[in-house]
Amino acid sequence: MNVHFGRFDTILLRSQEQNRPFNTSRNMSTKSMQKKGLLSIVFGLLSFVGCGQSSKTPTEAQEPSAASRPALKIWLVDAPELEKEIAVRWQAASDQSLKIESMDSRAVLDRVPFNPDIVIYPGVLLGHLVKQDAIGRLPTEALSKVESNSSQESVVFSWPVRWRNITTFGGQLYAVPLGATNLGVILRGLDPTPLEDLQKRLGDNKSQSFEHWNQFLEKTESSLPEKGTERLQMLQERLEKMNDQDKAMIVDRFLFIASTTNARSRGLFDLLKMEARLGQPEFVASARILARLARLFPDSMTAEPAKAWEWAASTSDGASFAIGWPNTLVNASDENMASANKTVVSPFAWNPCRGLIASVGRKTKQTAVSCQFLVWLADAEQRDALRSACPRVELNAEQTDRNSGREVYRAFQAVNGRDSRVEPMELSLRMANADQYRAILADHLVSAINAPDKIDEIMANCSTKWNELTAKFGVDNQRISEEQSLGYRK
Repeated sequence: MNVHFGRFDTILLRSQEQNRPFNTSRNMSTKSMQKKGLLSIVFGLLSFVGCGQSSKTPTEAQEPSAASRPALKIWLVDAPELEKEIAVRWQAASDQSLKIESMDSRAVLDRVPFNPDIVIYPGVLLGHLVKQDAIGRLPTEALSKVESNSSQESVVFSWPVRWRNITTFGGQLYAVPLGATNLGVILRGLDPTPLEDLQKRLGDNKSQSFEHWNQFLEKTESSLPEKGTERLQMLQERLEKMNDQDKAMIVDRFLFIASTTNARSRGLFDLLKMEARLGQPEFVASARILARLARLFPDSMTAEPAKAWEWAASTSDGASFAIGWPNTLVNASDENMASANKTVVSPFAWNPCRGLIASVGRKTKQTAVSCQFLVWLADAEQRDALRSACPRVELNAEQTDRNSGREVYRAFQAVNGRDSRVEPMELSLRMANADQYRAILADHLVSAINAPDKIDEIMANCSTKWNELTAKFGVDNQRISEEQSLGYRK
């Protein structure tokens, strides 16, 4: 312990000089007594505070060990397949314990209080979590591999466009991206020419896209005349048993189809009036295409994306079609897929914002450790392990993909990675309260599939229901949130 007395001595001596008596011997005696008193005070202070401290600094002495900290609370949304992998790998990396709770989207949106340290969730939920003030802007410390001379902006700019889109809202970064896999089309035993021609129109005149879809569907319908009743019965059974997550896939496939039309640039809402556009011709036509595809391929059109893709790649029925993405776990069916010379991946894709992202909870008391966890989670080693369990996790550009030996997988990745241009977000539907808009749309799409002759009426009614929901939450509030989700407003 370093104790300084110079200033105290100076003040004391000046005081003595100002009050020095004429009797020198008495003055010396008084001075000696005062110094003895000062020394007594000093030794008393040293005795009180103690000089035999440990070698640790006060900061080190107060810093708790990882093992002594409270468990890091992780909420894992719509990704139960990752729970075990994250828990085991973190246990090997840190002494701090984790408390992982898996839940679905509905549960996390209704959760009160919202108090995780980290929440891992599909990017489509971002707008609502921001609106609820459940998550905060991403701290710079949560970005991995940040060099001392690198800014947050330069690191984010190095990500694929779809990663940047899925993690930002209102021009602000809120999450670390684990992935943002696009939906794509795989078909087998069918003529891909109309869809290849459709892709050429995506950057040109989308008004003709329905002609190409119609050509593809007419050829497919004529090539699959048998088993029509059987397929319809299977479809109806699937629709009756659908849960919320199954219906969400119907919505995503509808929006995928709409993304090949003028709807991609016009959006789901007229932003001036904040009125829904679902009754417009491009959305009505997209619903018709969805209904026809569902009748032709009830297996794939009602399955989650990876299973739909796998079914289309491996079915022995002779002809198949799916809107999805490939499984990242190699199995026997993948080998069949790779050897199938009639399997084609169509050259267009759309981002449904179902990729997983991770944010720091607004109410966390462990911000520093939470940031460390996100850096660890987004590291290349973790990405490689988690991707084996979940195709919604993607690798960094410099990583070697263990699936790259699969021919059709490589074809999908070529389409999936084609994002050098700015990807439009007009159909992302990830604003505040988006889950309620999606639920309404899902129910109406199921009705449209069951009653294709009433699609005009069904979509008009869906548009009305959306407008009522907008009025409930406030037109201005929803407009602002929608513009933020599209990147038009900060």
